[in-house]
Amino acid sequence: MPVYNVEKYVERALFSALNQTYENMEFIIADDRGTDKSMEIVRRIVSGHPREKQVRIIEHERNIGTGAGRNTAIENAQGKYLYFMDSDDAISPDCIDKLYAEMQKKNVDFVEGSQQTLLQSGEIIEDSIYTCPNMKGHLEVAQQFFEKRNNALHVATWNRLYRLSFLHDNRILCNPTHVNEDNIFSFQVFLNACSCSFIPDITYFYYDTPDSIMTKMQNKNISSRFGLQFAEISSFYRKYLQNYRKENIYESVLQWVINNEYFYTIKVSDSAIITKSEKKKFLKETAVFPVNFGEIAELKKKKLFFYIMWVVFHMPCKVLLFKLISWLSNIKKKMMPA
Repeated sequence: MPVYNVEKYVERALFSALNQTYENMEFIIADDRGTDKSMEIVRRIVSGHPREKQVRIIEHERNIGTGAGRNTAIENAQGKYLYFMDSDDAISPDCIDKLYAEMQKKNVDFVEGSQQTLLQSGEIIEDSIYTCPNMKGHLEVAQQFFEKRNNALHVATWNRLYRLSFLHDNRILCNPTHVNEDNIFSFQVFLNACSCSFIPDITYFYYDTPDSIMTKMQNKNISSRFGLQFAEISSFYRKYLQNYRKENIYESVLQWVINNEYFYTIKVSDSAIITKSEKKKFLKETAVFPVNFGEIAELKKKKLFFYIMWVVFHMPCKVLLFKLISWLSNIKKKMMPA
């Protein structure tokens, strides 16, 4: 559990973790150096608690980001499995018990439970009950997420019991400076996992908070920090995807990456608080597709038409103009004598 400025919610989250029916656990709290009383509350609850000796608090030297907190757990966990939860949410008392039982039956790379979304008042917004069959086979999980768009597989890192050796063997980590750390992490998980399982039991309670990372990302005026992270995420996707050029899944993942880059580009372009110079810098990294027409040309003809229409009808004129200028500029550079 990474902790940063969640004094209103951390007590609920921590008690839900400490009150698990499963006994053989360690609890890793990553202190990301917030400015409120979150960690005072954590230490007060842990002190004298029956599970006090099972809790490890790891302090970061400075505020880095949620990604650093996830990496702290991956690098320091001593158990065989790892479970992430956010410090403004809660889990059911039998959460780990049920996920662990399923893991012992199926021996998969990760097990995921169902979830419930609530307002802070406790009003239920939605129940997401997963009744998916097991997924097993090379790139089967990737196909379900990138091609079939299986809604049981979502980008969030929490509410999954991961086999720790799976994360270590595939060197799966978050970007340590990112607050929206889920994107890069789950991208790697879905491409590398050879098996997973789902249970219909609700094990996670996601609380919709006004100051959550998800809410900030949905804000029209995103900050420069998010603009930079979008650029870094796009760059990571493109580089990592090259490992799968010869796989059948490549085209579907490429389409997914392009769609995400469109989203990022529009968010950066529409922001009123990112400076023009910063926008130019971020867009140069993020608005790569469809400037790279060689990449698009590798797609099947029926999908090539789809991308052309997407650009024409969805891209803001100023972004489209930027991309055209960038493309022409690159051609001009290539034509110039050395």
